[in-house]
Amino acid sequence: MPYDELLKWTTFFKQRPVGWQEDQRTYLLLRAAGVKASAESIFQSLKTIKQDQQDRQVPDKAVPKGKFLDMMLRAKGGDSSGWKIK
Repeated sequence: MPYDELLKWTTFFKQRPVGWQEDQRTYLLLRAAGVKASAESIFQSLKTIKQDQQDRQVPDKAVPKGKFLDMMLRAKGGDSSGWKIK
């Protein structure tokens, strides 16, 4: 196995630990039995997956933010005017 492939597999197994599917299945059975705790508090593998997903999230660039949003909200007859579609 080439070294770069080994590094990619190592990265993959850090993001998706071995046995996470069994942990997910067990958590679903526990929820059906009435357990109220979150999956991340019970299983470290599921916590790792959730953290990886949060790290990969990219903020939506289509939604106005910052100065542009502030200018839109302060515009004459802006968002607070309560406009209605006719």
